Amino acid sequence: MAESWTAGAQRRAWLSAALLSVALLIAPFLVWLLLPRPVPVMPARRELAPAPLAPAQPEHAAPREVEAEPPPPPPPPPPPRETTAASAGPVRGVVVDPEGRPVAGATVRCSDEPGLSASADAEGRFELPPEADGCTATAAQPPFGDAQPTRVAAGGENVLHLIGTGSIAGEVVDPSGRPVEAYLLAIESFLPVGSGAHAGVNGRARKVSDPSGAFQLDELAPGRYVLTVSAAGRPPARSAPIDVEAGRAARFVRIVLPQGATLRGRVVDAESRAPVVEAQVELDSATSSGANAISLALTDANGDYELQGVPASGPFSVRVRHEQYMAKIVPGLDARGASSLRADIEIRLLGDGGSREELTGIGAMLSLSPSGVTIAGIIEGGPAALAGLAQGDVIVRIDGEPAADLPLADCIQRLRGRAGTRVTVGVDRGGHILDVTMRRDVVVH
Repeated sequence: MAESWTAGAQRRAWLSAALLSVALLIAPFLVWLLLPRPVPVMPARRELAPAPLAPAQPEHAAPREVEAEPPPPPPPPPPPRETTAASAGPVRGVVVDPEGRPVAGATVRCSDEPGLSASADAEGRFELPPEADGCTATAAQPPFGDAQPTRVAAGGENVLHLIGTGSIAGEVVDPSGRPVEAYLLAIESFLPVGSGAHAGVNGRARKVSDPSGAFQLDELAPGRYVLTVSAAGRPPARSAPIDVEAGRAARFVRIVLPQGATLRGRVVDAESRAPVVEAQVELDSATSSGANAISLALTDANGDYELQGVPASGPFSVRVRHEQYMAKIVPGLDARGASSLRADIEIRLLGDGGSREELTGIGAMLSLSPSGVTIAGIIEGGPAALAGLAQGDVIVRIDGEPAADLPLADCIQRLRGRAGTRVTVGVDRGGHILDVTMRRDVVVH
């Protein structure tokens, strides 16, 4: 019985193990059947850089080391002017008048190289150095107008044509319109057409005597003119600006000569108060051309003088001279429309210091240049020097009035004045405008 029970138990154990094994094999299959199927997953595309991206870098930070290229050198400056193959030789040519005739003595210069110049010979021919090859040249010879700028070249036939002349015709009358028969006529100022300066044109004075008061000036270079007229007993008067064109006459110019006033006074020694005999009293800087028909006055035994024909209105100056005394300029005189005025003048004996003249103003000497009214000199220790003005400064305004609208003589009179009075001057220095206020003073030099 025991053996039979043991064999039955062994069979039961093997059967249980077999059933358990089958269950373990069937269970995953049943789970697979009962659970929902997952969506098929496509294989991921292979990326070149699966790692997280690094921060962006500037464009110039290249992944490889390179040496920065230096910036290209600046291009060479262009030559100042064109040159020709024959630049080894001089530049030759001829200057001719409007009719094509050679003009002797004309001045030829390169406008872009002012240091290169020459003079035409008796046949109008000129020769510039080789450095002038390719420059822009012009020629000047009064009374003609300047030649038009022309590019010249070595080895070429260079011809510079001067511009033709014009003329001015007109009359001189008194305030009532009656002709003034005898007077002195001069060119007060001249602004040429072009860049040339015509030295010697200003101040071309001549005596005119005509019953109708008529005058005519011929062979005038093209440009803008201002004329000055003066007659005995009448102060100098100026014309309005006159434009002269080549080959044409500017006609119907009328200049009115006003009646003058009389200046009276006495000249005495500044120390002793004794009268100075035979001192000369005359208008000073009434015109820039020097065309002044007003005769000077001499003091008598009492030192008295009488100068006829001074301006009846507006400031003017007189100069007093004597061989034993310093010359003295008395500024700021004004008859204010009256027929006469008085000015007593003290002058000082010449000393050992070398000073020859005494004046009251700013202590600057003026001249007319192509740039305008220019300071030609400064008196040491004068108001202009103390204010910092310098030779070469161009005066652009005086007390607010444009200097370009004033003749040189008027600029001089406005800068002069009584000691202690003020004047404001605007000057152009290298393109910068400076306004300077000065107190006029007595200047001895």
